[in-house]
Amino acid sequence: MNIGKAQYDAIPIPKELDRVIGEAISQTEREVRAQTRRRWLAGVAAVFCAVFLSANITPVYAYASQLPVIGAVVRVLHIGTGGEITDGAHTEASAEGETVDFHFESSMEELDAAPVYTVSHLLAPNRIILTLHGVRTIDYGAIEQSLLSTEAVQGVSRAMIGDDSMFGFIIVLNSGWAYEITEYANPASLSVRFYPDEAYQPEREVYYLRSKAVPFGEELGLMNELYWGNDATQLQIQSGDYIITVGQYDTLDEANAALKALEDQLGGDAGLFVASGLADEIPEK
Repeated sequence: MNIGKAQYDAIPIPKELDRVIGEAISQTEREVRAQTRRRWLAGVAAVFCAVFLSANITPVYAYASQLPVIGAVVRVLHIGTGGEITDGAHTEASAEGETVDFHFESSMEELDAAPVYTVSHLLAPNRIILTLHGVRTIDYGAIEQSLLSTEAVQGVSRAMIGDDSMFGFIIVLNSGWAYEITEYANPASLSVRFYPDEAYQPEREVYYLRSKAVPFGEELGLMNELYWGNDATQLQIQSGDYIITVGQYDTLDEANAALKALEDQLGGDAGLFVASGLADEIPEK
């Protein structure tokens, strides 16, 4: 005879056991339902915030570099920098309407945070310069196709950068278009939204410093390194060659003063000259 089993069967069962078990199950169900509601409300809040940020209410907030928002949105900016230090990231892009999303992943999985990036905006022509740091490979075909699929973008070109963990893009916009960039985490992405700018002034003339025109290649890369740190950017001109531009100024006097300061810094001829153009104008040569 199994004495242990007989002793187990002889244990008295409290009359309140069924009620206690029932209450415990009910409490667990209530907690699960409450947790589900909290997750649903958090999701709704995040979606509401994203919709608010993407609404074309006013272009003023697009210039903010740090906005306190909830959910996966990290920041919204027009110019500036963001992201976190990474290495070995892969980048591609997709488009929906007038929004282009840059996606980031490692060799194994999606990244939680976007790589460090910098964004600047210049005129003559109206363009965005987007540089990604800590990125080893890109799907340039997908990026170019996605950008050109929008009504806002008229041209895309790559920057010549000697660092194999950096990629730069020059995105030329059509007249009257503006943009804002939203950085997301978990998973990481940059969302570039284009929208018409009612305050855009196509007749505005700006001054800048520029180099001679050279083909895309080693010489362009060397020129880029020479002026690195002086607000230098690259631009593909109408001939198909590239130039280096430095700064943007409202008057000829400001541009001449900037050229003199650069020559003093470099200890002689800077190899640049003052040029000017209207907001949408791409240099011919």
